[in-house]
Amino acid sequence: MHTHDLQTPTTPFKKALAIAFLFMAIELAGGLIANSLALITDALHMLTDVGALVLALIIVRITALPKNQKMSYGYYRAEILGALASALVLFILCVFLIYTASLRLFTPEAVTGELVFVIALFGLGANFWMMRILHPIQENNLNAKAAYLHVLGDLLGSIAVIISGLFIWLTGWNTIDPIITILFSAFICWSTTKIIRQSVRVLMQAAPEGFNPIDIGATLAAIPGVCEIHDLHLWSISSNRIALSAHLIVTSSANNVLQQAHKLIEEKYHIHYMTIQIEEGDQFESRFCYDAEKT
Repeated sequence: MHTHDLQTPTTPFKKALAIAFLFMAIELAGGLIANSLALITDALHMLTDVGALVLALIIVRITALPKNQKMSYGYYRAEILGALASALVLFILCVFLIYTASLRLFTPEAVTGELVFVIALFGLGANFWMMRILHPIQENNLNAKAAYLHVLGDLLGSIAVIISGLFIWLTGWNTIDPIITILFSAFICWSTTKIIRQSVRVLMQAAPEGFNPIDIGATLAAIPGVCEIHDLHLWSISSNRIALSAHLIVTSSANNVLQQAHKLIEEKYHIHYMTIQIEEGDQFESRFCYDAEKT
C-alpha cells in the first residue's frame, strides 16, 4: 500500500483531547480566581485546542468515507476545510485577546502571581504531553498540523504565562500580564497565517509547494517521441495527495510513452493520481513534431 493511501489514526487525537479538556478547566478556574488575563487567555487557547481536536476527529472520519459517483475524489478535501476553519477561529480569537489586553495596559488590574505561576507550570506539562502525542501524525496532514499548531501555541503561551506569573509574584508589576498576552497572541496570529495560506492554495488548486510544473513538463518532454506538452495541470487533493493531468503530443512511431510517463512521475515526484492523454502529432496539422527516427 502506498503511504498516500494511509488514513490518519484517531487515537492520538482522542488522547490529546482528554488532556486538553482537563487542563482547560483547571486553567480557566485558576485564571478567574487569580484575575489573570494571561492565564485566561491560555485557557481559551486550550479551549480552541479542544475544538480543533474534536474537529480533527470528525474530519478523519469524513476523509475515511469511500468515494462514490458524486464524490469521485472521495472526501479528502474535508481535511483542508477543517484546517482552514481551525486556523481562522484561532486567528480571530487572538485578535480579540490583543484588543482586550490593550485595554488592560491603561488600567492594569491586580493579579495573584504565585497562583498563575503554579497553574501555568501544570499547563506547560500538559502541552508537552499533547505535542508528543500529536507530533508523529502532523507531518503529512494539514488537519493534524493545524491541531498541532494549536497545541504549540499553547505551549509557548504557558511559558509566557509562567514568566508573567513569576514576574508579578516577585515584583508586583501587573502590567506584564496584558503585555505577555499581546505578544503571545500576536505570535499565534502570525503562525496561523501559514496554515490559512496553505489551505487557500489547496482550495484554489494552486501548484503544491515544492512542485514546479515547468520541471515536471521538462521531465515529460524528455521522453523519446514526445514533441509537445499542453494543458499540464498540477494541484492538491489534500495535503499529501497530489494530482496531475497533461496532454502529450507524440510522434506516430513513439512506443510505450504512457507507461514511461507514469513511471517517471511516480518515481521522481511521488505523484500517484494522474491523468495523461496521448495524442499523435499528425492529428494536429498546425503543430510540428520532431521525429528523431526520420532524421
